[in-house]
Amino acid sequence: MNKSNKLPHVRSLALLAINRVEDDHAYTDLVLNSIFNDYDLHEQDRAFLSELVRGTIRWKKKLDWIVNQLLTAPDKTPAVVKRILWTGLYQIIYMSRTPDFAAVNESVELARHTVHEKWSKVVNGVLRTFLRTYDKIKYPNANNDPVKYLAVMQSLPEWMVQRWLEQFGLAETSALCEALNERPVLSIRVNELRIGIKDVEQEFSTHQVAFEHGQIDGFYRVHDSQSPIVRDFLESGRITVQDESAGLVARLTAPVENQVVFDLCAAPGGKSMHLAELAHDRALIISGDVNRSRAQMIAAATRRLGITSVHPLVADAAAFPATAADVVVLDAPCSGMGVLHKKPDIRWQRNNKDITELTTLQFRLLTRAGGYVKKNGYLIYSTCTIDKDENENLVQRFIKDNPQFTFCRPDSERIPAGFIIDDKYIRTWPHRHKMDGSFAVKLQKIGF
Repeated sequence: MNKSNKLPHVRSLALLAINRVEDDHAYTDLVLNSIFNDYDLHEQDRAFLSELVRGTIRWKKKLDWIVNQLLTAPDKTPAVVKRILWTGLYQIIYMSRTPDFAAVNESVELARHTVHEKWSKVVNGVLRTFLRTYDKIKYPNANNDPVKYLAVMQSLPEWMVQRWLEQFGLAETSALCEALNERPVLSIRVNELRIGIKDVEQEFSTHQVAFEHGQIDGFYRVHDSQSPIVRDFLESGRITVQDESAGLVARLTAPVENQVVFDLCAAPGGKSMHLAELAHDRALIISGDVNRSRAQMIAAATRRLGITSVHPLVADAAAFPATAADVVVLDAPCSGMGVLHKKPDIRWQRNNKDITELTTLQFRLLTRAGGYVKKNGYLIYSTCTIDKDENENLVQRFIKDNPQFTFCRPDSERIPAGFIIDDKYIRTWPHRHKMDGSFAVKLQKIGF
């Protein structure tokens, strides 16, 4: 597709993206990628657009709370006008580099050209009123209604906050909600099949790339994600993007040379590649995904990283066309509650019913995965959610129904002690560890 050289205003594209996310329940990442493919935007405009869209979607509950207080007739206001107000307020509250007058004026112009002159006046009035009286906005009372207070102030669905309060308590939930609104930092893993860790550090330092050591060996947090050297290392396969929490899964698995490993829900392939690297590219790793296009992503990763021991396969985890593996890894489909800071739309697309349906699917897949494991082999179950029903509670149920499996204590030489819970689970938290929320467990099959 030829990219358009006639560019609409970047705020118009932001409104276009938000409308697609809201009206079509589309994923923010996919919508933004589509716009980036269609329009030849400057890097600065791409960054502004991404920040405005992601931030507005993330904070829309709080923004809408404010808008509804300032509008004379919120129920009669078109959705598109409210969305323009969301973007205007987001710029005023959260984008410090955007002058208030610019946020107001551009929002007014956007309403004038998108809706009608009368609504541009409403937008102008609401935003200017907010600037004068922002300290008079009334929010829910934290003591009387902690669920609504956290839901509004941290822009999360009330059902989700209620669920966490029941599972984790008020203090933990408050810290968690706050962390899930922080901007994520790029986490990368060094591909030691292609470059040494010290060499990466030296190159980053030489090119003045701001980075810090991760909490797991071979991982770094990079603050200059657009640096040419970082891009070059990514394209050449010397490093790959992966959250540290995901890296714990391969380290818990601890693959060795000549093992047969099944990675059942493998796309886009990050965990498979890490498993291969830890086994010095000398294991046999069958990486399946039920979606053909996603399985092709695994193949692309093997080429970029120079991995030869990973073999992509289009296959359903519930009907895998192979049996008797030394190790089976099931990174199960889940609610994604641990990655809400990276995928802001997930919070608005989930509900309690989804959790019930997901746990049914997870248990079925885990039961099938157990059947693929050799005697004395290992079964790894992991998720990128923090919900206990998808994690500890589900594994306990599996162990009860499958007594041939027993817990393996994580190796503290491979897994930092701060991530180990009850000598059997791996848990990461956005507010405690500054990484994705995740869960993993390693089980051994001691009988049939």
